Amino acid sequence: MRGCFHGALSLMKLYLRQNRFFTLIWLLLPAIWTAINTVSSLVLFPTQEALVEMGVSLIDPLTEAMHGPLLDVSIAGFVTWRTKVFLVMLGGIFSIVYMIRHTRLAEEEGKRGLLGANVAGILAPLAAALANMVIVNALGAALVVVAMTALGLGMVGSLAHCLGFFAAASVVGILAGLAAQFFVSARAARGTSFGLFGLLFSLHILWNVSGRHHAFAYLNPMDWPLLIHPFAGERFYLLLIPLALGGALAALSTWLMARRDVGAGLVPQRSGRAFAGPGLRSLSALAWRVQKGLFLAWFCFYAVLSFMLGWASYLMVNAVSQAAALTELIERLGGMERAFLTLFLYVFGLLISVYVVMAAGVLREEEKNKGETLLSMPVRRERFVLSHMVYIFGGSAAIVAASGFCAGLGATVGTGDQGALARLFFEVAGLIPAIWAVGGIAILLFGVLPKWMTGISYGLLTLFVLMEIFWEQQQIPPELYALSPFSWVTPLKAAQPPYALLALCAAAIALTGAGLAMCHRRDAAL
Repeated sequence: MRGCFHGALSLMKLYLRQNRFFTLIWLLLPAIWTAINTVSSLVLFPTQEALVEMGVSLIDPLTEAMHGPLLDVSIAGFVTWRTKVFLVMLGGIFSIVYMIRHTRLAEEEGKRGLLGANVAGILAPLAAALANMVIVNALGAALVVVAMTALGLGMVGSLAHCLGFFAAASVVGILAGLAAQFFVSARAARGTSFGLFGLLFSLHILWNVSGRHHAFAYLNPMDWPLLIHPFAGERFYLLLIPLALGGALAALSTWLMARRDVGAGLVPQRSGRAFAGPGLRSLSALAWRVQKGLFLAWFCFYAVLSFMLGWASYLMVNAVSQAAALTELIERLGGMERAFLTLFLYVFGLLISVYVVMAAGVLREEEKNKGETLLSMPVRRERFVLSHMVYIFGGSAAIVAASGFCAGLGATVGTGDQGALARLFFEVAGLIPAIWAVGGIAILLFGVLPKWMTGISYGLLTLFVLMEIFWEQQQIPPELYALSPFSWVTPLKAAQPPYALLALCAAAIALTGAGLAMCHRRDAAL
């Protein structure tokens, strides 16, 4: 058994060298984000009285649904309350990407077979990826502790806060390593991992909305940073739960990997026909075959989740906001219940942009794997790209429409509001041009920088989300926030220019057209 892990240390060094820039961002971003929030909180609330008078009044049911209750009314408690969700999501996303890259993607590209033919044991790649993922999360958490203590926050509470998000991010990464054992495709493993992460986040929100924690919350990584109670009577013994759960999942992953063939998955790959059927004789049919899994998974997930959110909105009927700064917004959106659904569906629109980037990534993978074969036939490159653009743009619009319709249907069933269906459908449909603008950026990058399109697309999408958060906290000017396509459709602004949707559609068309033109001029192998 010892030989199964032979070469793991060398692989750890190799993985760190291959991903040094990725790892550097992963290490520094949590500490930078926490330091920014700490400094801004110290400036906004110079005294405890200022925090009680103004800071606590900013906590209304909308933000509490996202972050949970504020456990300690202090600068330290406010900073941990405001940063814990973002830190868990950031660490979880990095951990999923890292684990899938060095497990399932490495097998899909043939790197795992080469390593196994030389000096690496059968479990060494998985062990190296798991060890690096945990170490990087631990170092990132340590930097956050240093930042918080250097800015005057307590050591014990800071340690509890950082151990909470470290444990959550690490277990999410271990879950991704487990998902990689089931599927042959890295795309399927990545999609399943992010789907599970989204489900955990949705349960976290629903439990916060209900005002009570279910017993299963102790098994949800999103809830651990809150349940540990940093700066509010720390409960370090709860860290035994992620320790036991993470150890069990890691052991299960290694056990499963040792009992399957390299390149295979526990879910058997469906064998195809010897000859293509009548429905697979066109580019559109081929695009449907490779895009349908991603599209149907997102479509069904958002339809069900939106219905549940709409139905649960009745819990907000008797909620009264204490935030004076949000009174005008809540009244403009039709009251607390309508504001709750409007803002959460807007967050859904932000997340659906991830589908656009993933669908564009499928286009790039198809070009690398089948592009030369297809283009050697009587197939124009524009037709090949357009066959996938149906799912990049049309698929995202269908997911958004289903989300709005199901949320409206759930709200109608849960609250009896007969006008909710049409109102929410058209509100959510207004987000489509902004999502299409993200798709236009992805197509432009596909034409100009195909090798880097996925990383840059996710980086820009992350930047847009950060700009949203910074603008809400009044840390960037509106002129800078206007560079984000979502700034033109956000419900948080008092009024949007009448030409906003047309401008976004024009930008999406221009970006897409430029990407198609550049794609026609470059080599398919690039």
